[in-house]
Amino acid sequence: MANSKDVYLVLGGDTFVGRHVVEQLKARNDTVFVFDAAASHADVQSFLGDIRDPDQISNAIQKTGATCIIHTLSPLSIANRENPTIFHDVNVHGTNNVISVAKSKGVRKLVYHGSSGVVFDGRDIANGDESLPYARKHPHPYTTSRIMAEKAVLAANDSNGLKTACIRPTGIYGVGDQEMTVGAYDTWKRGATHVQLGNNQNLCDRTYVSDIAHALILAADKLEDPAADVAGQTFFITGNEPILFWDFMRRMWAGFDAAFPHLAKPARKPAVIPRPLVFLLAYAMQFVAWITGREPSLTPYKATFATATMYFSSEKAKRLLGYTPKVSVDEGIRRTIEWVKAETEAGKWH
Repeated sequence: MANSKDVYLVLGGDTFVGRHVVEQLKARNDTVFVFDAAASHADVQSFLGDIRDPDQISNAIQKTGATCIIHTLSPLSIANRENPTIFHDVNVHGTNNVISVAKSKGVRKLVYHGSSGVVFDGRDIANGDESLPYARKHPHPYTTSRIMAEKAVLAANDSNGLKTACIRPTGIYGVGDQEMTVGAYDTWKRGATHVQLGNNQNLCDRTYVSDIAHALILAADKLEDPAADVAGQTFFITGNEPILFWDFMRRMWAGFDAAFPHLAKPARKPAVIPRPLVFLLAYAMQFVAWITGREPSLTPYKATFATATMYFSSEKAKRLLGYTPKVSVDEGIRRTIEWVKAETEAGKWH
């Protein structure tokens, strides 16, 4: 059971995962506040701020009396690739600010929304678990910053003070998603759904956003229970339904076809590009982009995630948190397409 005295402060509560955390806490009638750069919750008090400013964090904790912080803030990995310093500024410097202020204000719990990519160095991972070491080859500054942030959160765990835990989402998508879902939609609109990178033998996780939010709350609920052995731990959170990379994408695209039949394009035979050629093209495009200043449509970072096997076990989360996914891939796609259609009809997507 959750501690009835907990007051939750959700960092990033107005964005993707954080919004789902807030909604689930509200559904339990918990006391919850939001800290973010924007405020759109009509019935939740929000504090506008930036975790790079410790005074703004301190103000929010002071005014809310927060006892539990759920930290979901991070720059988008792909959208900010042209400004890599922001990953260190927010994920490392900002998270260290959160830890320092939380300790000084007597906050009891901190649950960090991290990344499964912290163990991924480009080599295939099949049914990976928490015994995997951190990646030694960092394909992107985002990954480096996530590793540093997670290490800081775990090191902050104190048996006599702040209790911490880290959730590692895998293949997250769903309502509010600005990366995977937006990318799938843009590819569909361009009529490029026939292009397949690699042989489509690479399994990957796809985990619906509300399941990630549920896991964050479960971790918060159990942090102070000595018998649960959650404090100081990391947990992979999956949908327990590994799927071939391009099979998932085609299910999404079929959903867009059904939702927007007037925009659907005739089916085309997949144009399969072998993995070695994919990387050759990716490096060439990245080089041309460096010269021209234009954004490349394919990068080594994208190529790696599109062609590598990368799925994990959430058995530890099941055992210690009581986590099981509630949303299947088919249901998650249905909800996501429904959201995209509503956003498009409201003029928010183009």
